Amino acid sequence: MPKIDIANGFLEVKLSPLQRWATLRKGVKVPLSLVRGATVDPTAIPAQLGMRAPGTGLPGFIAAGTFYKSGDKQFAYWRRGETAVIVELDGHKLDRLILGSKNPRTLADQINAAIQGKN
Repeated sequence: MPKIDIANGFLEVKLSPLQRWATLRKGVKVPLSLVRGATVDPTAIPAQLGMRAPGTGLPGFIAAGTFYKSGDKQFAYWRRGETAVIVELDGHKLDRLILGSKNPRTLADQINAAIQGKN
């Protein structure tokens, strides 16, 4: 899972060198004012993300990169054994972030608390 930092009014997805290679991105930084909320979705199937361009994907094992589906643009980093946290964005070049996590409820609660000004 990428490192998620919430500080100074931003949510930042920090990627390791291997994750950068897999996603073909340096990371994602979003102002908290553009984050609508985060939810846990244990039924999210990365194969349903749409067309990957660019990134890495092996159905059932890894989904990493930028995906396009039904006019939406989303960034995903998920690996088998992780549960998806869906972060909805509004007014950003991405429509959502899909982040795999071993502790999805904690991550979603942390993001939601930050956008409500409780963090």
